[in-house]
Amino acid sequence: MKEKFTSGQRKTLLLCFLCYSAAYTGRLNLSAALPGLRDGMALTAAQAGMFQTVFALIYAVGQIVNGARADRTSIRRSIGTGLILSAVCNVLLAASDNYVLMMALWALNGAAQSMLWAPIVKLASMWFHGAQRERASFILSITVIFGHFAAWAVSGALASAFSWRWSFVIPSVLMAVMGVAAILTVRDRPETALNGDTESTAVSDAPAMPIKKLICGTGLAALLVCCICIGFVRDGVVTWAPTILAADFGEGSLSSTMLSLIIPVLNLGGVLLVRRCYYLFRGSARGAVSILLAVSALLSAALLGLWKNAALCALLMGLCCAANFGVNPLLNALIPMDYDKSGRVGLVAGLIDCFIYVGSALTGAAAGAVIDAVGWQGVYAMWIVVSAVGAAFGIAAIRGEKRMKNQINA
Repeated sequence: MKEKFTSGQRKTLLLCFLCYSAAYTGRLNLSAALPGLRDGMALTAAQAGMFQTVFALIYAVGQIVNGARADRTSIRRSIGTGLILSAVCNVLLAASDNYVLMMALWALNGAAQSMLWAPIVKLASMWFHGAQRERASFILSITVIFGHFAAWAVSGALASAFSWRWSFVIPSVLMAVMGVAAILTVRDRPETALNGDTESTAVSDAPAMPIKKLICGTGLAALLVCCICIGFVRDGVVTWAPTILAADFGEGSLSSTMLSLIIPVLNLGGVLLVRRCYYLFRGSARGAVSILLAVSALLSAALLGLWKNAALCALLMGLCCAANFGVNPLLNALIPMDYDKSGRVGLVAGLIDCFIYVGSALTGAAAGAVIDAVGWQGVYAMWIVVSAVGAAFGIAAIRGEKRMKNQINA
């Protein structure tokens, strides 16, 4: 029988869900705005791709810094400050006409957004325990899908009806509201909650595991390579899907973005699929990750051969993205919470998200250059190779999983 969440746990989970969903509208609005932004500022694909690259690089570095900070600083202030700062960056970018200034603002937005996920995972590890963590992880993973859908639907409609600038204004309002809500209502530990729910198990202040032992002794190194591959393919699809459909099939900004909404819908299916894979591998999160990466390679191969129909292309990109998004609850939440006894939950969450965005940074620059040189088919070929490499390292990560559990429990 499933252990029910307490009232305090439900409130905490809802706040985390709304905060991170709002955050995603302030980072994926760029994808919906990109066709109009490119036309309005006469940018090449490589120049447009640099927005994703600078964001991802700064975000990746910020994940390590803020991941380590999450293990010892106020979660409430980190989440609230990150959301409000991201809101300010989005508003200023909407008002700018200078490419260099816009790039700087989007980089700062990456720094602001990096203040969110590791603290949220740390918060979840404090409020949830045992089988509750699995359920909480899958619920939190839906924030990414919900944020994708909201960002593309709302920002795409705004860009089409008014201009690309409005795609950055409305998300700013959402993030500012949730930032204030986080500062006022989030409680770092169950025992500090105001509603009297103190029965949840807070994680003890365990001594921190040495960094070398953490990375090399628990199979984390191989897993981080998987993260790079996942970020490369996942954010490659997310960033370029509306532009690919608009360029190759003559779709307008709104119609190409609306067609791209197939992707977040299918992402939900990816999350449900990975849950089945997780049980198939008897609770091995790393086994499920390797299977989904192999599926991603096969779908990318199908995309390379069957790309000429707009709806079919959108469907295949959606399935490929779903395979990579499906691992989110495992990689970004469940696996870091397994490290609670090492005193490194925030750092592991930060490292995993960091390396995902290293891949994201690489795909922004690489895809833009390949598109300008040989067209979209070159990008599809890259996705095949990168997914296959990720699957291979996923298998290596499985071998380190038992060693990881022994290290954590030692």
